[in-house]
Formats: sequence, structure tokens, C-alpha cells
Amino acid sequence: MSKVGRNIADLRKRSGMSQMSLADRLSISYQAVSNWERGESMPDISKLPQLAHIFDVSIDEILDESMGTQLLKNVLNHTTRNYLQNQEVSLKDISEIAPLLSPEQVQEIVEQAEANLNIRNLMFVAPYVSEEFMNRRVKQLVIESIGAAEMLAIAPYISKDVLDECASKLFQLGGNGVAELAAIAPYMSQEVIDVCSQKLFSAGNGGAAELLAISTFMSKPAVDACAKEIIEREGKEVIVFLTSVMSENAINEYEKSILER
Repeated sequence: MSKVGRNIADLRKRSGMSQMSLADRLSISYQAVSNWERGESMPDISKLPQLAHIFDVSIDEILDESMGTQLLKNVLNHTTRNYLQNQEVSLKDISEIAPLLSPEQVQEIVEQAEANLNIRNLMFVAPYVSEEFMNRRVKQLVIESIGAAEMLAIAPYISKDVLDECASKLFQLGGNGVAELAAIAPYMSQEVIDVCSQKLFSAGNGGAAELLAISTFMSKPAVDACAKEIIEREGKEVIVFLTSVMSENAINEYEKSILER
């Protein structure tokens, strides 16, 4: 974006135009032109031919020479399919031009460019495609190969149902703790968080601090069950740290058992 912005600024100045006059010819605000030139955004794809006409240059002179730019030129020329048949284009390359395209265009290019996706390269285009597309692609992957970090990265872009399915399998496999679950929890259903949390705490993969961190996303019965695991493992003294998240009934039961002893 920085290089394209510099090119637009140079061509505008060479043409003796102000940002305002260029904006008027494009029927946009001068702030949009300013953002382009500062490299904070890119022109919409429909504006590139207009810019080339105004400056009397080719689109090549506005853009840089990256693989993404070459792909964009083929999108404009409606020769994408032929180009992708002869060039190896990664999803990282596609992500460079994705902000200029509609979700449907990005999805079409992704499907043509790379049939065998993995979660790491899918993350490059996740912000630019539809949730339905992401759901379908994630389901096609071997979910067991998705780690907590990758799951957190894609969580905002997939449905709660699909994320729940991924999380359930991930935390059944072990190797991840409550901290990882807490990071993903805002995107999950309470029911699945309850199940995963109880599995982790019953396996000894968390203490009072971890329960405090994730309790906001859990039901009271699940919090009480996890608290019970922690107290039985670490001793009655730890209850003082858990009273803020436990139910009143659970606290009363522990107080009663202590008094009886």
C-alpha cells in the first residue's frame, strides 16, 4: 500500500493536480486520496482504470510488481483463470489485493489458486471471505491438526457451531490448558465451554487462578464442579480465592462440611 500510495502521489503531482481536484474527478473525498498516498488504504478496484486514464499511464505504473499486483491486473482483464493455471499464487499473495475485491471475488480466486488449504495459509484471507466459506473450508481440514493459536486466529471468522466443534476435538486431545480455552471462550457457546473446562480441571490442568479467568464464560453449576475439583486437589484453604465465582449453595455446603469436621 505504501508503494502504491507513493506512485499515486508522484503521478498526481506530475500532473499538476491537488488532492482535492483528483478527488473531484473520481467522485470521492480528498481524505480518501490522502489515505491512499499515506499508504493507509488502497483505491477500490474500480478506481484503478480511472486513475490510469486521468494520469494517462498504464495500471502497471500505479501498482508495484508483486505477485499480488500481477494477479490484480488479471482480475481487471478477466483473465484470472488462465493466469492461475500458469502461475503458482499463494494465499499470502491473494491477501495483498483482497482489500480491493469483494468476498465473492476473493473466494473464487482462492478456490482456483489452491485446492488443498491448510489452516495457516487460510488465515491470510480469513478477513476477506464470507463466514460460510470459512466454515466450509475449516470443516474440510483435519481439525485435529488445528492448534489453539490457529483456532484463536480464525475464531472471529467462523460460526460458533464450527468453532465449538473444533474446540471440543482440540481439548479432548489434551496438550492445551485453561489459558488457551479462555482465549477462545468469547467466541464459543457456554455449553461447550462448560464441557471443555470440566475436562481440563478434572485432569488437573488448572487451579484457582485459571478458574477465575474463565468463570465469566461458564455456567454456575460448571464453575462449582470445577471448584470442587480444585478444592479436593489443593485443599480447603483455596476456597477463599473461589468464593467470588462459586454459587451461594456451593459455598454453604463447603462451610457446613468444615463445621461438621
